[in-house]
Amino acid sequence: MAEGLTEFEIRQNLGVLASSRASFLNIGLVAFVSVVVGFAILAIASYYQDKVSLQTKKNLGRLRVVLQYVVALLVTLIMLFPIYWMVISSLKTSTELLLPVPTLWPREFQWENFPNVLNRAPFVRYLFNTLVSTFFIMVGQVVLGVLAAYGFAKGKFKGQNLLFMLVLGALMVPIQVTFVPIYVMVSRLGWINSFPGLIVPNLVSAYFIFMLRQAFKSVDESYLDAGRVDGLSRIGLIWNVLVPMTKPTLITISIITFIGGWNSYFWPKMVATRDEYRTIAVGVTRLRQTFAGMETANYNEIMAGAVMAIIPIVLLFLVLQKYIMTGMSKAAMK
Repeated sequence: MAEGLTEFEIRQNLGVLASSRASFLNIGLVAFVSVVVGFAILAIASYYQDKVSLQTKKNLGRLRVVLQYVVALLVTLIMLFPIYWMVISSLKTSTELLLPVPTLWPREFQWENFPNVLNRAPFVRYLFNTLVSTFFIMVGQVVLGVLAAYGFAKGKFKGQNLLFMLVLGALMVPIQVTFVPIYVMVSRLGWINSFPGLIVPNLVSAYFIFMLRQAFKSVDESYLDAGRVDGLSRIGLIWNVLVPMTKPTLITISIITFIGGWNSYFWPKMVATRDEYRTIAVGVTRLRQTFAGMETANYNEIMAGAVMAIIPIVLLFLVLQKYIMTGMSKAAMK
């Protein structure tokens, strides 16, 4: 029973919750049916477009634009609602957060949830560990990916196609399948609770090697020939020719790697069992425990920790989203 609520209030709230769920389902059903009917009308009208008047065609064009905006708005709301819920939950009390009928706006803003997070767990240490491990993973994946992609795209050696097929085959293997053997190797090397244990197993990405290979293959060989005439070595060709010409793809890979490393949870949870090496994703889950080791229902503080954890990633995406979109679109066309 939630603190501060009588049995009558709980029963009343449960009734409101049931009716609210029914209302939301009805609204969602009406919106879905409306969109489907609208697109069905457009499909039928497009089929008979040669038989309708010019004014009707203009009206259908306006209807198409309206439906596109409606669908885009619905998808945006669906995608953003979990983030909105996380933010407002971080500003609620634990009692309000556990009410049978959830509130869409805090009754009273609890700004102290954020300093409480910093006091309950070494959040700054988690942040430092995440930055260090993510930075070296990003650098390793980019550097090793560039070197491997150059060999597959511009090199000529025996077994080249076979090795590349093995790289593509690695994309088909679920990453979770490799956790146990990699963990055994890391354990035998004595890398449990260490930065090498967090970083080294993630230094190579088959997907990024594939993306960079496709980007390098799109660079005309004449540019490399001109570089060779100027006396550039292979490293010089990569640095002075290929890297500048595939800059959007490299930036995209760097950003995706950074985001993936920042959000990584399962592997850091396996190899980092002490606060000295825990990352921020694992550290947020530790907020459920008090200093005595007992689990509590402080989901408001967990949400506050999650908000602080995603702020750097959100800012990074907002600043560099142009490069992400450009790099992904170019990779898709190659």
